[in-house]
Amino acid sequence: MDPTARKETWDLIKSYKNGRVMILTTHYMDEAEALADRIGIMSKGKLQVCGSALFLKNKYGLGTLLEISLKDKQNPNTHLIDNFVNTFCKKV
Repeated sequence: MDPTARKETWDLIKSYKNGRVMILTTHYMDEAEALADRIGIMSKGKLQVCGSALFLKNKYGLGTLLEISLKDKQNPNTHLIDNFVNTFCKKV
């Protein structure tokens, strides 16, 4: 969705929000923060945490968590992992 259509959609949702309970799904935290009073985060089909955007930022901090699992834990090629992550992430 282009930025103009996205903003118009957000404005439409906000205009219907007052006095109602609305359940929305998104993969974008900025969208959840702009539209929701409370945000629930699901993982593996289960609700993991629920709260305001401020609560979630205080609990988990800002930014993204990258978790990597290795099949061969006996022989981790950490330099390959570092190179891969540094290719896609600016500050690690």
